[in-house]
Formats: sequence, C-alpha cells, structure tokens
Amino acid sequence: MSWTKWSHQRITLTFILTLVLVGFTGSSTRLWAKPAIFLADAPKQALEYEPPPRGAPGDRKDGGSRPFCPVAEKPFTALVPAMNWGETVAEHPTFWLYVPYQSGSVELVLKDEKMNDTVYKTMFRVTKGPGIISFRLPQTVPPLEVGRMYRWKFDFFCNPANQSDFFSVNGVVIKVIPSPQLISQLKAAKTPRERVILYAKNGLWHETVTELAELRRTNPQDAELTTDWAALLEHPGVRLDEMVSEPLVPCCTSEQ
Repeated sequence: MSWTKWSHQRITLTFILTLVLVGFTGSSTRLWAKPAIFLADAPKQALEYEPPPRGAPGDRKDGGSRPFCPVAEKPFTALVPAMNWGETVAEHPTFWLYVPYQSGSVELVLKDEKMNDTVYKTMFRVTKGPGIISFRLPQTVPPLEVGRMYRWKFDFFCNPANQSDFFSVNGVVIKVIPSPQLISQLKAAKTPRERVILYAKNGLWHETVTELAELRRTNPQDAELTTDWAALLEHPGVRLDEMVSEPLVPCCTSEQ
C-alpha cells in the first residue's frame, strides 16, 4: 500500500470517529438538559372556578328604569354566579355589589329561606361609586348555620329622599363544611393566590371573590391577578364579563 493511500484512509477513519463521538456527546448533553428545561418552563396554575351543580331562584341584576333615577350605563348587580347560588365556609360572609351611581343608599335584608324569618337587616350609604363595593356581615349578626339556605336581598335607592324608586337584587347563600382534604391543602398553600385557586376549584364563591378582590386592592398592577379576575367573572357559570373592568371602590357609611 502506498503512503498516500494509507494516509487518506487514516484521515477518513479519524473523521468518522470524531463525528460519532461528537454525536454521542451532543445526545448525552440534550438528554441530561431536558428535565431542567422542563422544570424551568413549568406553567403556573391557572384559576379555574368549578361552580356547584345547584341553583336557586333569584335576580342578580336590575337594569330597569326608574322615574327618579338617572339612566345608568350598567345595571345594579350582585357579583354572584349565574345560578344565584353562592357557597361559603364563613359564618359571616362578604357580599359584592356593583353600584352604577356615585352615591345612594343600600338596604340589606337577610332571611332564613325555609322559615322566611328575617335574620338581619341594615342600611348603609355609598359615596364613592360607581364601582364594585363589598359588605361583610358584622360579627354581631348570628352566624350562618351549616346547610341552611339564606336569602339575601339588596335594594339600592338612588335618591334617599324619595324611596319609592329603588333597584333590587337577590339570591341565596349557604354555609358548607370544607372537606378534610381542602383544609389540609389550604394549610399547605404557600401564597394567598394558591388559597384563592383552591377556593375556586372547590366552588366556594364568597371566599374566591373576596380574597381575590382583596389581593387586587393591594396589588392593582399585578397582571396575574388581573387575569385571574377576568377568568373568574367571565366563567361560563358566572357570565359577568361587563364587570371585569369596573373599579373596586370603598364602602360604606352605616345609616343605622
């Protein structure tokens, strides 16, 4: 064999071995790197509200006209699911309302749905509207009993001097017992947002909307919370799309 031919074969063999080694090294690197990339790119958990398969008669919106009230762009609205049914684990839950006027008076009447007995009645004044307000049942009110349905009714008087005209919304709230699994998950939650996601997943409307709204109050520039808020109100079981952009405003001054 000539020196030239032997040198050519040696160079060719060396080149092939180099390709094999490079290919093996590259494959090994990719196999080890893939789990790290996957973990780094894992998406955050989204808020997914799962409403209970129950409902009740009610009316969460009143957009009718009143002779002594100016025409409003959006109706007086209770922020509750479309089926007018809200579950809670709280003895004194918080209610959320959209008030379409700058000011006015709101009356709340809470009744035992079965006995039709009035459990609580109050009136308060709104002065920072239009926007979404909250009202929490005071600790002085008898705590809600587990499994008992309560009918709430909010009346809004746009002109307190003339209470013949008012807007009205109503629905049902019921206190439930959280499962041991949910209690354990809530204790293990690392952030307030994780708690909100758990409440939503378990169909607890009052806790979901209340804790999420309070998070938005303290973190108004948080894009993730803004997305959560839209996901909750635009849910097919809620359908309050027109409320997504409304501001959260302070409430309220007691009139009693």
